Amino acid sequence: MNCIVPIEKSSTGYKGCFKASPSRIGYMNVKGYQDALKYWEMLKSAKYLDAHTDNYTNRMIRQENYSFLDKLTGYTDKSEFIRKFCEFTGFPNLRDISNKIERTFKECINRIANSEYGAFDIVDSGYDPTCSVSLKKAFPGSDLDKGYVIIKGESSYTNDTELVNQFKGKLWEQLDNRIVSQNHPETSIDVYTKKQVKEKLDDVASTVSLIRYKPGFKTYLSCLLGPIVAGVGYMTDVTLRNSNFYNLKHSTQTDPYEAALFNRTLAKYLPSGKKEMFKNFAFFIETVAANLERDSYGKYDSLFSEIKESPFVQYSNVTQIEAWQNRINNGYLKSKLRNREELEWDFDRMSLETKYDLVKDVIKSASNDQSTKFSKYFKNDDDIKERYTRLLNSLR
Repeated sequence: MNCIVPIEKSSTGYKGCFKASPSRIGYMNVKGYQDALKYWEMLKSAKYLDAHTDNYTNRMIRQENYSFLDKLTGYTDKSEFIRKFCEFTGFPNLRDISNKIERTFKECINRIANSEYGAFDIVDSGYDPTCSVSLKKAFPGSDLDKGYVIIKGESSYTNDTELVNQFKGKLWEQLDNRIVSQNHPETSIDVYTKKQVKEKLDDVASTVSLIRYKPGFKTYLSCLLGPIVAGVGYMTDVTLRNSNFYNLKHSTQTDPYEAALFNRTLAKYLPSGKKEMFKNFAFFIETVAANLERDSYGKYDSLFSEIKESPFVQYSNVTQIEAWQNRINNGYLKSKLRNREELEWDFDRMSLETKYDLVKDVIKSASNDQSTKFSKYFKNDDDIKERYTRLLNSLR
């Protein structure tokens, strides 16, 4: 779960986040599959599928932009469109699709990085190591779950906030949304400069230090900084139940509310003005740390040492990445992903009409506008938003 991303462009660059409406493609003259492919290519631009303000009007605009798909009626045109779609995306080969998603993302951010005199140099990038892309089970138009980019920043011409907004704007314009979509509601690709990450790590540490002497927090702080020493003063029920947050983080507990006891308890002591920052930063930094733990090759910057050594990073558990990894290692796989595995073998045996209907839904899934006909390939085992509601409320 990431924050909403669309970026407002000003005369000097990109400024802040805003909730926008999708742009209309306009009149479509579709005489055959070549015309349909031309309009599908336009959907590489995120602006035509913007789903971050999801109301009736915006849904209707997106449906208009997808309407070229309904204008192909002939057998040959549908067959050729399917062939070209599969050729471009790798569909239905899930590994090929997932690899293309990762490659498209990396190529895009590296292309952006080469455009700003070093300030956009990539320090780190990644996404949830337990998501469908990581598991090689993704469809074209999937998002990068908990995707992030850390850039160098520190330009003598532009401050870091403006650099981040510029990078986000370029990402919004240049990333091919036919392959990796930025239009799944409540997801985005987080962008920080190296300095911003360091400042947030320092802010987290200093905030905890300031509240260390509040009633009931002394023993809790010892949980943050290391094992509880026997006999240290007034242990609370919370600290007794959870004297080792590390073990909870690395268990198989995937209920967000139960798993994030560290974050919930800490939130009780935080100043109200800090709660939102701590919550958002946790989703980001946990993912960075999880990828660092899995592959530290080439990550020699001092920033990575600070991330590893941060008690907040060690115990924060709003994502349950390690718990999900443990479940996956024990054979767990979401039902939609198991169904996608079967599709790899079933697709060629489908009728042309069924294939075309499925391809249309895969394309529309870039903005969660697909039908329910093939929901077994798209629907999660539970409502993720609902699953997180209790935890998010407790962190505010």
